[in-house]
Amino acid sequence: MATLQLNHVARETDDVRRLAAFYEEVLGFERVASPNYPAFQVAWLRLPGTPGVALHIIERDPAAAPAAVAPGAAGAPPAQLPRRHHLAFSVADYDGFLTGLKARGTDVFEKTQPDGRTRQVFFFDPDGNGLEALGVG
Repeated sequence: MATLQLNHVARETDDVRRLAAFYEEVLGFERVASPNYPAFQVAWLRLPGTPGVALHIIERDPAAAPAAVAPGAAGAPPAQLPRRHHLAFSVADYDGFLTGLKARGTDVFEKTQPDGRTRQVFFFDPDGNGLEALGVG
């Protein structure tokens, strides 16, 4: 069997700049070189220390079939995210990260795993994509 490594995760959006800014400002992603497509915008992002995995933010094709409504876009609460599609990130300073989310007015759902050590916060990006941050300690 071939050995696989995760290369990137792609998110489509109507507003590449807004979504890229969220991932940069809230989650600490850094912008890296990306192709210059004449017909649509993209932003390639990476987390520091993860050179092999990127987040590709791609302008939604208006001619394509409409995307399914994202959980957060329809007003669903973050409490539904633990069992729905989401991206998860480890965070060294969980309390500081959580404080930052709340200071931005981000609607969050917090829980602790049964081990009593792993704390989780679930929330949405501006396009309604589910996100999770985990802290162990």
